[in-house]
Amino acid sequence: MKDFSSSLFKLSLLCILLGMCPGASAQCKFTDLNIPGADTSEAFGINDRGAIVGAFNTSTTNFRGFLLFQGKFTHFNFPGADQTIAEDINNHGQIVGSYLAPFTNVTGFVVHNGVFHSITAPQPPGDTQTRALGINNFGVIVGEAGDSGFRLSSGHFTTIRFPGSSRTSASSLNDSGVIVGTYRDATGDVSHGFMLKNGHYTAINFPGADDTFVNRINNEGDIVGFYEMHGDVHGFTLDKGRFLTHDDNAGFSTIISGVNKFDTIVGFYTDTNGVRGHAFRASCANVF
Repeated sequence: MKDFSSSLFKLSLLCILLGMCPGASAQCKFTDLNIPGADTSEAFGINDRGAIVGAFNTSTTNFRGFLLFQGKFTHFNFPGADQTIAEDINNHGQIVGSYLAPFTNVTGFVVHNGVFHSITAPQPPGDTQTRALGINNFGVIVGEAGDSGFRLSSGHFTTIRFPGSSRTSASSLNDSGVIVGTYRDATGDVSHGFMLKNGHYTAINFPGADDTFVNRINNEGDIVGFYEMHGDVHGFTLDKGRFLTHDDNAGFSTIISGVNKFDTIVGFYTDTNGVRGHAFRASCANVF
């Protein structure tokens, strides 16, 4: 019995050291966000102060951006726009997203202290849509324009395109300049996540998934997104090569959109009636 107990102790110690303990010890506690009057809501970004941004609609309004911070809910629209979606927020309160105004195509924006600026990336003729998807604490922005991603720093645009891809979207970057996003393969049929670090592209694929979508990276290098497998959609986290699945038990088709350095994630899920758009916040333990 003594030898058996000693073996169990050694096995448990090895499990902890290698980070290979059973998934039950790694968990996220999900809580629905209270978005007043919302028919549907989607949370996309969270900063290290806990401020959350996203979009919602009601029975009488199109999508509007929202900011939820310390229990205070604020909604906003790009001036003159029919629809506004807030995608990310940095620690200085700068928010990026996209809007749709009459007689225009989708356009990116950044707003700080109530002052809005449009973002339009250079694109080939006929491709006139720009979406700003991520911003770091230095004010560097990434997004997608046409079928390519972009990086915007000090007014200068740089194209981001995964080699051999038919389409690339840059969704997030951290303060170290590491960019993540999603690309479609040459056929346009399969989606893969990617990381761009020091000029080198690396594909990110959830094991066994049909499609993988990467949404956000924080300053700790933690990555979140979602994947599709046999028609089902699941949220995932990725830390130091370890993938974990996370689903909100209140529904199905969980999408994780944002993560901060305190291991808090945000996103949205589809309920059991098939209605997409229930924003959530989740605090995670032993995940990152």
